[in-house]
Amino acid sequence: MQLICPKCGSRFDLEQAVSELEQAETHDIAAKFGVHWRLVYEYSECFRQSEFGNVSLTKRLRILKHTARLLEIFTFRYKGKQYRTSKPEIIGAMTDICNMQKWGFMNHGYLFAILSKSGERLSAEGLTADEEAERETRRRQGYGGQGRPVHRSLGEGGKEDIGLDEALEKHPELKDALNKFGKE
Repeated sequence: MQLICPKCGSRFDLEQAVSELEQAETHDIAAKFGVHWRLVYEYSECFRQSEFGNVSLTKRLRILKHTARLLEIFTFRYKGKQYRTSKPEIIGAMTDICNMQKWGFMNHGYLFAILSKSGERLSAEGLTADEEAERETRRRQGYGGQGRPVHRSLGEGGKEDIGLDEALEKHPELKDALNKFGKE
């Protein structure tokens, strides 16, 4: 499809315009990779479908965007589980893949398989097992190990958390109410 430039009046092809936009976007993403650009480009070559084939610019751009996102957030999902990794581990895994001279990749599954061995598995909330254990410990210590806190007044509208046992000791009517509630 031929288009006419409204500014200069020259004719150009729509495919040519799209290709130029993709090329410009590829250059912008390449700048984000910095010194690792050559490695990332070599990794994107693993997505060619034959040994001596090419990767289309559109497909390469999509691969580069996914890789850039991985290098920004360091988290990925593999086989239904979420993992967190680091930049050196990602670069190392990509280097290993490139050194094997593989081709025919359809997605980043091979990279994720390598990274999942060294990455930290995350919970649905995005926390590692250690972070969840620490959060649970803090929660238990903060509430005296009794679940939700009970408040007592400090005067001018301030409140202080106390444990359930202490609240029941100071307020016998609470104990009666809990017993009554438990019997119903």
